[in-house]
Amino acid sequence: MAFTLYATQASAQLSSNKDKFLGNITTTWSSDMDFEGFIFSNYWNQVTPENATKWESVEGTRGSYNWWGSDKAANYAAQKGFPFKFHTLVWGSQFPGWLRDISAEERYQAIVNWMDAVKAHYPNLAIIDVVNEAVEGHQGETYLMIEALGGKGVTGYDWIIRAFEMAAERWPDAILVYNDFNSLQHNVPQFVDLVRTLRDAGAPIDAYGCQAHELYGCSKATLKASMTSTQNALKMPMYITEYDIGTQSDSEQLKYYKEHIPTMWEADYCAGVTLWGWFYGHTWTNDGAGYSGLIRDGKERSALTWLRQYMQTAAAKNAKSPFPGMVKEASVYVKPSALRVTQNTPVSIEVKARLRTKTISRIDLYAGTTLLQSFTQQPYTCSFTPDASGRYELKAVVTATDGSTYERLSGVTVSDEFIPQPGVTAAVGKRYTSVAEIDTRTFAIVNEQEGKAIYGPNLQNLGYDDFSTVFTNEVAGYYFRLESLKNDADPDVRNYYRLRLIDPLGNEYNIWGKPGYLNSQPVETGWCSFILGLTAGNGEDMKNGAVWDVQYVEGKGFTLRNIGTGLYLHDALPAKYEEPAYFTFCSLKAATTGVKRVSGVGKDTTATSEDAVYNLQGLKVGNAAHLDLLPRGIYLVGGRKVAVE
Repeated sequence: MAFTLYATQASAQLSSNKDKFLGNITTTWSSDMDFEGFIFSNYWNQVTPENATKWESVEGTRGSYNWWGSDKAANYAAQKGFPFKFHTLVWGSQFPGWLRDISAEERYQAIVNWMDAVKAHYPNLAIIDVVNEAVEGHQGETYLMIEALGGKGVTGYDWIIRAFEMAAERWPDAILVYNDFNSLQHNVPQFVDLVRTLRDAGAPIDAYGCQAHELYGCSKATLKASMTSTQNALKMPMYITEYDIGTQSDSEQLKYYKEHIPTMWEADYCAGVTLWGWFYGHTWTNDGAGYSGLIRDGKERSALTWLRQYMQTAAAKNAKSPFPGMVKEASVYVKPSALRVTQNTPVSIEVKARLRTKTISRIDLYAGTTLLQSFTQQPYTCSFTPDASGRYELKAVVTATDGSTYERLSGVTVSDEFIPQPGVTAAVGKRYTSVAEIDTRTFAIVNEQEGKAIYGPNLQNLGYDDFSTVFTNEVAGYYFRLESLKNDADPDVRNYYRLRLIDPLGNEYNIWGKPGYLNSQPVETGWCSFILGLTAGNGEDMKNGAVWDVQYVEGKGFTLRNIGTGLYLHDALPAKYEEPAYFTFCSLKAATTGVKRVSGVGKDTTATSEDAVYNLQGLKVGNAAHLDLLPRGIYLVGGRKVAVE
C-alpha cells in the first residue's frame, strides 16, 4: 500500500505559522505518536520517526521490509495534515548488518533496491534526509556507502552527489536535505565545505539540516554568528532537525530555549525546527537518561510552557520561510563542468530547472554580475571562459510566467596554476631550485626519473604513485604549500614549516595522523628538513612523523633523506635504498595535446598546450590544452584550423 504524506496543514498545534513547522519525533522504539495521555498534534505539526525509517529498522532481513513503525507516523501525519520527514536514506550507521558481507557492487544494488522500495511505499514524500552524517569522522562505517556509490571522485563527495541524484529521480517534488551534527559548533568548516561542494557541483540538494544537538552551553550570540556565517557561505534553505537541551535543571533548559529557538525560528532562511524528543526519560540524551524531555512526571517543564507562549507572538507567527506552505515549488540546480579550472579554460554550465505548479518563462544565468545568457527554452546550457584567477559565483534566476523568481547559486574557482582536467595529461612545468623559491608558491613534488609523484589519495594521508594516478581530479590533491609554524603552541615545532595539501577545489588541509604528516625546517645553507610520515616507523621517533632532510643537488633535484636511518626516500615503503632518489619541486602544465588538423583544411600537425584558441569570429576561447572541453566546431590554433568533434 502506498501513502500520500502531505496535505493542508491543521492549526491546533503550538505553531500557527503556515510556512514553517515546529516538529518532533516519535517516542520509543514502538514509534508512538500520542504518549501517556499527551496528544502529539496538540503540540507539533511535523513528525520525524526517530528510528523507524532508518534502513536497519525497515530491511533488517534482506528483501523483507517492515513498515509497521514508519506507517504509524506516516498515517498520523496524513490524518492530521502536516509533513512527515523520511530519516534517512543513506547513512554510515544503523544500516542492515548484511551490507557488511557483500561486495561494493552488490551494496550499490542494495541501495537501489532500498530506494525503490521506499519509493513504492511512500511515492509522495514531502521531506527526505537523503544523506546523514557524512562529515569526515562522524561515522566509522561511512566507507561502505562511499564504496557502493562510486567513491569520492573529482569533488571528494561524488558518492553523496550520486545519492541525491538517485533521490531526485524518485521524488522530484520532495525537499532533499543533507543532515549532520556539529554543524553549528565544532565542525562548521567541514560541514560548509561539504554542502557548498554539493551545491556547486549541481547536486539536487534543496536544504541543509543542522541537527543542533551540540548547543548546550552555546550563547545566543555564538549561535547567531554561526548560523549567519554558514548561510552567507551557502545561501540555501536551512532546517534545524534534531534540537535538544539535555539537563535536569528546568531553569537551565528554559534559558537555552529562550536564547536558541527565536534565533533559529526567526531566520528567514530557516524552513522549520524539529525537536528531538519530548518526554523526559524517553530521549537519547544523557546516555539514554533522557533529560532533554519537555514533559516530566506528567507535567510540562518551563521550557515547553515558554515555547507555547513564544509561538503566539507576532514574531513567531509572521516568521518567513524559504518554502511557503512548507512545500518546494522550484527545483533549480546549476552544474558547471568543473569546480576548479585553469584560467582561460572553457567551462560548460548546465542549469536544471523545474517548477512544480508554475511555468518557466525565462532563465538568466550570471557569472558574478555579468549576464552570460538568457534562456527561454531547453537545453539551458552555455559555455563560459574565465580570463582571470579567483572565485566566480554562478547564479541562475528562474522567472515564472506569474512573475515570481527563484534563484540558485554555484561557483567555480579559477587558478593561474595548471589544473588537470579529464583527458588532459599533466607534465612538469617550472622547476624550482631552492626551498626559498617555493616559500610563497604552490608546487608539486615529482620523481621525473620514475614518473611518480607524492600526492594525497585522501585528506588524511599521503601516497606515492604514477603520474597517471596522481595528476587527476579524482584524488584529494597533488599541489602543496609551506606554512610557517613559528607561532605554534608547541615549542618543538616552531622552527618548522608544515606542508599543506591543496585539494582540486583549492581548499587547504593539514595532513594529519598516521602515515602522512609533513613539516619542514627553515632554510639553512640551501637545505631544510621535512617531517615526512609517508610510512609509519621511518626516521626519528617524533610524535608527528619522520624527519627528512631536503637538499637541492644542482642538475638533479631535491633529495629526501631520512635523518633517522640515513636512507633516502624511494617509494611509499620503508626507506631501503642507499642511493638517493631525486625529486623535482615544480609547477605543472599540460603535455602536448597531439590534436590533428582538419583533413583538407591544412597540413596535419600538432598544437602545443600554450597555443591560444580562437573561434571563427576572432574571439579567444581558451588554449590548446583544453580543446576537448570546447563545443563541437572549427577553431583557429596557431593560424591553422582544427576541428573539435
